[in-house]
Amino acid sequence: MLIKSLVLYLAILSFLSLNPWVLPDSNQAVGFITWDLLDHAAAYGFLSVLMMFAFVQQNRPWTKTGIVVLSSSLAGVLFEYCQYWFTSARQFSFFDAAANVCGAMLGVIVFWGIRIYRERCV
Repeated sequence: MLIKSLVLYLAILSFLSLNPWVLPDSNQAVGFITWDLLDHAAAYGFLSVLMMFAFVQQNRPWTKTGIVVLSSSLAGVLFEYCQYWFTSARQFSFFDAAANVCGAMLGVIVFWGIRIYRERCV
């Protein structure tokens, strides 16, 4: 079930990343961070959490964690490059790619924080 959810989420993420009609409003900001960057971080954080739930139950959880961070970060950077290559209305943004990588790392940190908290409380 988790693998199907992961594939569905990746399909939605790729549609939203590569759709030329979905243009983010980057003018509004919280401090120096725009809402667009927060959206990117949240999207790839959720991707990391989904991947962690799908794969970390197997042996070697820390190796799987590294693979999840690497693969979700790579997906974020790849989608940014695909915007440059395959759409005319969107372009590659280093800050969006960095937000994707930060979101991937934060998603893993949140996953492990919740898991450790639950183990200590139960």
